[in-house]
Amino acid sequence: MKSLVQEATNMPLQSRTLWQYFERDFIREATEQYEAKVTTGLFNLDFALNGGISPELYALIGKIGDERSAFFSYLAEQFASNGYEVVYFSHYDSANSILQKIVTRHDYKIYKDKSPHIPAIINKLSSYPLLLQEFQSTLYPILTKIHIESCRYVDTDLLVERITSYKKTNQKIAILIDEKVMSFYQSKVNRIGYQQHLKTINVIAKEYLTPIVMSVILAKGDFERITAGFRTTAEIEANVDNLILFSKHQSADNELHSTIYPYLLELVIRSNLSPYPTQIAHLTYHHTHFYFQDA
Repeated sequence: MKSLVQEATNMPLQSRTLWQYFERDFIREATEQYEAKVTTGLFNLDFALNGGISPELYALIGKIGDERSAFFSYLAEQFASNGYEVVYFSHYDSANSILQKIVTRHDYKIYKDKSPHIPAIINKLSSYPLLLQEFQSTLYPILTKIHIESCRYVDTDLLVERITSYKKTNQKIAILIDEKVMSFYQSKVNRIGYQQHLKTINVIAKEYLTPIVMSVILAKGDFERITAGFRTTAEIEANVDNLILFSKHQSADNELHSTIYPYLLELVIRSNLSPYPTQIAHLTYHHTHFYFQDA
């Protein structure tokens, strides 16, 4: 029997009425869909995602240098704290930089506005062995479930191998992909290749019941189109289940001090499997400590 991956581009069209679907499969599938969701730990975002993150493909869309890198490290923590093995494919962040974000965020959770910046936190941990042991004890159950793999581009065969390998010991696995920006804008061939790449990853998420969150950086024109509510030339919408568009909104009072004070993030969520075409989630982001909370 062919797998879903093998049939991704060769699936026959089938037609049935909504009544047939309602009568046979709808309740079962909808129940499984909502039971499988994982909370993000952010009520506003969970609400916009209809309860959390499902075993589907999520595309995080934004601009270079935005908050997605910090958000990836946040999601890795959240999945791990829910018992998931997390495989984090990263081209842009090293294990060192990811761990610094997690440690800094953890310090902020404890000390809030009294928490210093990264260099002072690292110096504090190196100077006080008991404090370091306390951090290690608290973070141990989370960090032992986060696996960092450095790569430029995620090969889908390798992705399947990693998922099946980790599922031998833990059925709960999540994938984070922050690979090198594709040059699919440059030619039709590259664009079609990237579309197929997304489509295959989407099928993998469903076949292996694995939530996959993937960072996608668009060309300027496509970013402007999707921000305005139009479809992208890269057809991202047709090949992923969910779009999460990052948009930054700073208040007038904090505009000149964005590196010090938190600012407001507006996340626009569009899902192919939701009854709501578009949902909005507002979060507060503390830039100096990579910390997210409900606005």
